Amino acid sequence: MKLRSRLHAFTFSAIANLERGRGFSDEKPLADIKDFLLLQHPMALGTAVHATPLIPALREAVPGCRIAVAASGFGLNVFHNHPGVDWLIETPDPLRDWWGAARVLRRKNPFRGGRFAVITTRGNDRTKVCLQSLFLGSSARVGFTEVPQLYRTPVDYDPARSMIANNLSILQALGHRSRHFEPQMFFSTVDMNYAKGMLAESGVEAGQMIAVFVTQTSLTQRKSWRRERFQAVAKFLIDRYNAHVLFVGTESEREIIEGVRQVLPHGTSNLAGRTSLAQMTALLSLCDVGVTLDTGTLHIGRAVQLPMVIVAPAWSPPVQWLPLGDERYRILMGAKLDTCPPEYVIDEVSVDHVTGALRELIEAFPPGQRGQPE
Repeated sequence: MKLRSRLHAFTFSAIANLERGRGFSDEKPLADIKDFLLLQHPMALGTAVHATPLIPALREAVPGCRIAVAASGFGLNVFHNHPGVDWLIETPDPLRDWWGAARVLRRKNPFRGGRFAVITTRGNDRTKVCLQSLFLGSSARVGFTEVPQLYRTPVDYDPARSMIANNLSILQALGHRSRHFEPQMFFSTVDMNYAKGMLAESGVEAGQMIAVFVTQTSLTQRKSWRRERFQAVAKFLIDRYNAHVLFVGTESEREIIEGVRQVLPHGTSNLAGRTSLAQMTALLSLCDVGVTLDTGTLHIGRAVQLPMVIVAPAWSPPVQWLPLGDERYRILMGAKLDTCPPEYVIDEVSVDHVTGALRELIEAFPPGQRGQPE
């Protein structure tokens, strides 16, 4: 072990001993704990969405439990409006200001003076996230971490299992059994009214099929599909099903999306940059089908059970992030690549692959089964 690593291990072990000496840690059985504090400060949207199954899993495993979520950024937005969360506590991002985050959490901790477990799901395993929870009171830390010395039960990540399955393994560490739960996101009546207003403004007619397209992804990840292929698929949906095609994304993607739309006939809208995450969730809940890259908005669609065709890169292991074995989704990708080639584009997925998958989805989940604008 390098000197720096040994010093870190010694420091964190000393902190753990100090916590125990001051009565801030709890050695009683984890299975008896009924109060839980989740720390949610992920850097990626999908990471936050894939932590949401832990809420219903805890509710089922520990009837009458109380759940608080301390969050910033994506985590705060994803868990907003969640009916299974008793307290949502906004803190500074501990990666930028761990001491400020710790002070806010200590002041707002709803379990002060009682027994509770601090839980960190995958993506919240960084040292400063853990440090946010120092000296909160009678607590035990459980989950993924870079500092196992500070944890009652650290959990190891298994790359052969999905992100959701890894997060749900925390239930086993707590002494409970758990079954699979899908991600969930929620929105308010105000968010839904805003989404319906956008559809009306876009010219969507009552009863018309609504298809949503996610054509852009992170600039740091090679997950693109060619513009002309998205255009061909959109034209297929318009010509065959009289669909209205919505293009969504961030404000920075708006101009690029306009380039995709420019050769299409009437019946498309560019809504990039016009929704919050809650409004996007409401909007996707009103759509009938989606065509998406493997990117953040995909996970919001999954959280509202939107049937989707997913154009995925061959180099990314599908088991980690994609909804395998679910009839609502058609995952299209080429033969497995061990590494991502330079200038990689998902050319192995053709227009015919996507339109064929769309026909199957639309037959299995006909338009009108989901919410539509009034």
